[in-house]
This record gives sequence, structure tokens and C-alpha cells, in this order.
Amino acid sequence: MAADVAPFQLKGVLNTGREKLFGLSTETGDSSAWVPLGKAFQGYTLKSYDDAKSVLLFEHEGKTFELTLATAKIATAEAAKGTPATLADATAVIDRMRFEEMIAKTLDAQKRAMGRQFQLMAQQAGGKVDPKDMQDHLNKVMDVMTEAMDIPQLKKDMAQIYADTFTKEELTALNDFQATPAGQAMIDKQPTVQEKMQSVMMPRIMAAMPKIQQMSMEFGKAQQAKAAAAAAAAAPAAPAAGAQPAAPAAVAK
Repeated sequence: MAADVAPFQLKGVLNTGREKLFGLSTETGDSSAWVPLGKAFQGYTLKSYDDAKSVLLFEHEGKTFELTLATAKIATAEAAKGTPATLADATAVIDRMRFEEMIAKTLDAQKRAMGRQFQLMAQQAGGKVDPKDMQDHLNKVMDVMTEAMDIPQLKKDMAQIYADTFTKEELTALNDFQATPAGQAMIDKQPTVQEKMQSVMMPRIMAAMPKIQQMSMEFGKAQQAKAAAAAAAAAPAAPAAGAQPAAPAAVAK
């Protein structure tokens, strides 16, 4: 016997690599979420998903329900795709990502990365850096950076960029994803990932600096030689030694 149809919509399937998340929404659209198997939405527990048939099975009060990622629903979603986003849509996403906290973590990570970079530069130059002086210098640098960034205005600017770049549907999907445990983990760990990437990249960049400096010097010399050659070619030729100037042409009377 066929299972009853669950009273909401299956709007999409997201494969995160570790698990599948199912985009579910009530018929009225007042509630939506990305939900993994084993969890519940509106009291209906997600039990299994048939990739071949695009059918999601639920269990509710001892009964089995199903929901299909139907062609009609996909077409409706495609038709709605491209709706211009509002600033309020974008602000909701920025708020969900805990913008101020994310920026604070990013700046802390940047501060540590800069400290390592300064230490590495000092080592390559054969000098030493006093730890206290380094910390004082970094604090001053970060104060200047933070003041220049103007965090409240930066948040407004970022919201405007999101509103200009993403559609309403895309921002809704982003907001739903960020509400999931995976989305929150990405927000929490992104500054750490960035910091670790910097720690991997900076030694390689610094190791390449001598070669880059040499290339820059050679480029500068080549450009000077090129400019000198062009200037010489454009200058009038000097008369040969002992040569008499040409007589002026006779003028007919």
C-alpha cells in the first residue's frame, strides 16, 4: 500500500559530503529547514531517501509518509529563481552568520598570522624581535585596522553586497543552511581554517621572496635600458667630426 503524502514540500537535496540534507518547507512557506536523515521536521522523522526515485520517507505517529522531489515543484522553484533580494533578506543572512563575532575571530587570526610573518621576516634578515615590542606593535597595527574597517558600516556594506549579488531564493537557502549544525560549524570554524591556510601559505611566499626581489630588480633594469634605447633612437643624430654644415639652398630671384 502506498504511503501517505507528508503535508509539506521537498524543495531540494544538499549533499555535504558527510550526509544529505533535505530542504523542507511547509505548504504556506512560514517554516523551512535543511534536515538530515534521523531528524524531524514538524514532528515527522526522516527515515530514508531513494535517490533513483527522489522519494523521501518519513515516520509520524507510527505511520509512514513520503515526499517526492516532483518535477512540478522543481519547475516552480526554477520559475521563482532570480527574484531580486531585499536588504532585509541579506541582513537576515549576515545576522545568522554572527557577523561581529566572525569579524572579531578573523581579526584575531590575522593578528597571529602577522606576528608569525614579522618573526619570519626578522629571522630572514638575521635579526631578533623582542616579544613585548612585537605585541605592542601588533596591538597598534590592529587598532588602526579595526578603526579603518568601521565594523558597523562594514556590516551594512556587506549586506548590500549580498543583496546585490544573490537572489532572494539563494539567500533563503543560505540562511536555512546556516541554521543547521553543519552551517553553524562552518561559521565557527572558518576563521580557524583561514588562519591555518595563512600559516601554510606564508612560509612558501616568504621563501619565494628572494627570487621575486631578484626578478623585480632585473625587470627594473630591463625597463631602464629599454627607455634609454628608445630615447637614443628618438634623438637627432649628431654631425660627424670635421663635417661642414650643408650650404643653404639657392633661392631663385
